[in-house]
Amino acid sequence: MRKGAASLARPVRGYLFASFFRGLVSFFCLAFLLASMAGQARTIELSSDYVFVFNKSAKMVMAWPFLPLSRSAEATGVFFSLCSHTQPDPDKQPRFYRVLRVVDGDTLEVESIGEIRLIGVDTPELYHPLKPVQFFAKEASDLVKELVSGLSVRLEYDREKKDKYGRTLAYVYLPDGRCLNEEIIRRGYGFAYIRFPFKYLMKYRQLEAQARAEGLGLWANQGLDEFRWIISQGSVPYEIFEMANNWWGIKFKQYVKIRLTSEELLKEINNLRQWTNEFSDSDLRETLFSHGWLEVKE
Repeated sequence: MRKGAASLARPVRGYLFASFFRGLVSFFCLAFLLASMAGQARTIELSSDYVFVFNKSAKMVMAWPFLPLSRSAEATGVFFSLCSHTQPDPDKQPRFYRVLRVVDGDTLEVESIGEIRLIGVDTPELYHPLKPVQFFAKEASDLVKELVSGLSVRLEYDREKKDKYGRTLAYVYLPDGRCLNEEIIRRGYGFAYIRFPFKYLMKYRQLEAQARAEGLGLWANQGLDEFRWIISQGSVPYEIFEMANNWWGIKFKQYVKIRLTSEELLKEINNLRQWTNEFSDSDLRETLFSHGWLEVKE
């Protein structure tokens, strides 16, 4: 008798264990479901027969049978089905912003954000407060207008969110999925701006190299178009001349700096480019004199 009873007890214990396990799974699924719905519902009420969910207006939005743990097989299927359904998170859905205007080739204004400075791309200056209009600036601006006019765009950000002027830094994506930043460089209307690191730096450098190799946009005619355009604007040139003992001299308008090494010459050229775009004539004259330049009176 004892041996037979033991044989009967084993299946009973196995059945009880399986029922308990399935019931436990059902309980955890129910707890997860209720917790996930708690933020969207005002009240959740339980009865011996049903689970009721009410919204903030006290209107019932859902009810389903509450199955006791002893009916674990049916409950497990029901709760797994409920737990597998997830609502989309509205905060993670792509948001599009209407373009209000194109400032220039690398700057836009969009609704709700303000001015957007395109990351990783630099187009010739059109409205810079210190620099004159540069070659291909209008063409770059016109290209951007053509690509975004009347559209809404999606924004993607990088490590830095703002530039020193308070503009939002972003990658701008068109409704068809193309990246505006990339299109400008790919078509030869701008340069890869690599002064600061960003996640697509290598890709943008490759796009610029490809546009340059194909002679697109501002790279056409090996740059001679830009040279002829600059000459036609009547810009004052920097004159470089060679001196004895491998020294160099540089002249700008009536100002000269002489007997420079190759390294010093490069430094003075970079300084001169900055100063001529920042200072008035009187301030430029004072700055040049304070850095060892001389005035040639003809």
